[in-house]
Amino acid sequence: MELNLYEEFILLSLDKVKGKFLIDALSVNYGLAGAILLQLSQNENIIIDNKKIKLKNKKQTGDKILNNTLDLILKSKKYRNAKYWVNKIGSKAGSTRNDILVQLCDKKLIKVQKNKFLWIFRYTNYPIINSDQVDEIIVRLKDIVLNYQKPDINSVLLLSLMNSCKLTRILFIDKKDHKIANKRIKELTKDIEIGEAVSQTIKEIQTAVLVASTSVFLAAGASNT
Repeated sequence: MELNLYEEFILLSLDKVKGKFLIDALSVNYGLAGAILLQLSQNENIIIDNKKIKLKNKKQTGDKILNNTLDLILKSKKYRNAKYWVNKIGSKAGSTRNDILVQLCDKKLIKVQKNKFLWIFRYTNYPIINSDQVDEIIVRLKDIVLNYQKPDINSVLLLSLMNSCKLTRILFIDKKDHKIANKRIKELTKDIEIGEAVSQTIKEIQTAVLVASTSVFLAAGASNT
């Protein structure tokens, strides 16, 4: 089953058995914002020109999630940078995330599991029911990073997002593998054979996601001191 970038990102963000997100909600949302923007770039709907995101193709994509973001950019009164859009989309990504979870349910990849705590507090988990699909993604990414398999652009985009949101720590649990992964991902985003405009777009969006996610992490740390 072919999945787009934001669907793969959400799947890798979930604990396969417990169905809970492996990183905090805001980091998921900012990573999701980055995934949507990178998918639009990959589809050649947007480009970055003079550090500003601009529409290259206003044509609707046939994807509700991507179309909503295109409409948001189209309605903006002026060109904005990647940092602005990652924060704008990420700060309101709760409903988008829920739409994607429903989408993944419809594809029979996850299920909705409603729970109660102390008979009062309600919460929802999303256990993965098609582990083969997720395992296939994980094996693909590990082969690229650790076994130096030839990378495809979508895998590089996904790895860059995971690295920005600290998800590589979960994918590469071994400390040695994690160290290798950090170095390898930097090499991949730098050396992969892609156009200069796309490379610049990846760099700008990746940096914006990293800044947003790091800010969340630092704010959480400060509130606990």
